[in-house]
Amino acid sequence: MRAVGALFPLPWGRLRKWLMVAPLLAGLGTLAAPGAAEERASPGSTALVAIEATLRSSFALPTLAGPTHELARLRGRVVLVHFFATWCEPCRAEIASLRELQSRLDGQPFAILPISVAEADGAVRRFFAGDPPPFAILLDRDRSVARAWNIDTLPSTVVLDRALRPRFFAEGDIDWARPDVMNRLAELLTEAPG
Repeated sequence: MRAVGALFPLPWGRLRKWLMVAPLLAGLGTLAAPGAAEERASPGSTALVAIEATLRSSFALPTLAGPTHELARLRGRVVLVHFFATWCEPCRAEIASLRELQSRLDGQPFAILPISVAEADGAVRRFFAGDPPPFAILLDRDRSVARAWNIDTLPSTVVLDRALRPRFFAEGDIDWARPDVMNRLAELLTEAPG
């Protein structure tokens, strides 16, 4: 029986050169548009966009610890409603950023409501087992809240003012320590409750 290479001769020299040159050519493509690749690839570079301040449907969801948590009870605070999933890589990094934000704004009229979307309780519990968060994790098991709030991408965050009206929206991960983001939150915190 003949070897496959004998029946179908391949130009190994040319193929090897192509395999070495292809990644370099791909890299040149990103140089053609300076900054474009960096914007897409930079974790936490998502913008916090102002949105129309209309009320969204309130909700009450179970927490990972068990008791139900109601959004309406947070009236008077600036609230980050953060939709995430533990399998989502950018979501994982953003949870760490949210932990830091919570400690930075400790003592302020501020709350973070992370909502796990369409995940099994056990997966979420395992994710937070080694390092419990400083905030309650809410469980949107059937995506009803995510659908009602028109959330299609994870992570996504809606920032509510002290009257629980949506003021800002981010579709994608955010570095919550960025100066522009902190300035927007500071403005909301200094507004009189509506």
